[in-house]
Amino acid sequence: MKQISALMLALVASVAAGTASAVPTPCPSLGSDTTSPYCGVIITINPNLSLSFAKPGPGPYDNIEDTMVGIVNNSASTINGLTLAGSNIFGFDGDGINTYGAQGNSKDTTGYGGPMTFFTNIDSTHSTGTANFIGGLGAGQSTYFSLEEDLTGANTPLRGTVGNTVPEPATLALLGLGLVGMGYSRRKAK
Repeated sequence: MKQISALMLALVASVAAGTASAVPTPCPSLGSDTTSPYCGVIITINPNLSLSFAKPGPGPYDNIEDTMVGIVNNSASTINGLTLAGSNIFGFDGDGINTYGAQGNSKDTTGYGGPMTFFTNIDSTHSTGTANFIGGLGAGQSTYFSLEEDLTGANTPLRGTVGNTVPEPATLALLGLGLVGMGYSRRKAK
């Protein structure tokens, strides 16, 4: 029993250590965003699935009103999407990051989705919608997309929540090992 407990503690420590690794800046140099970290806004998905918003970037990549948004997943789950809200952030007017050379994807019809994001559930005021990640954004991964408006200023708040998640394989393996250990210890107790 002590061996199983020690093995479980080692697995928990390795899984926890793996989720704390640093993720590189998710945005490429694009348009007028030529100074690292390139992202006008970085949204970090925290281990407890809350979101943190940082505005480290240079401002609109089009020099007018569009902002590149980086996403960093520091949770232990695969994230399928984020629901985001802000004034007119989904009022796409045709000058998304794809027109500046960013890699697009086949599900995005807006030109703002970048390599793995497409948008759904956009309300009539273009202020709320969902950024969906093709195949999910795994633990420790990052990506980017763009939204309307200059979101780098203090007067342009951006809010959001995590959509549905999928547990990482390591988490499922740890759960399975724990259930086996509980079954073994229960059997030994009889």
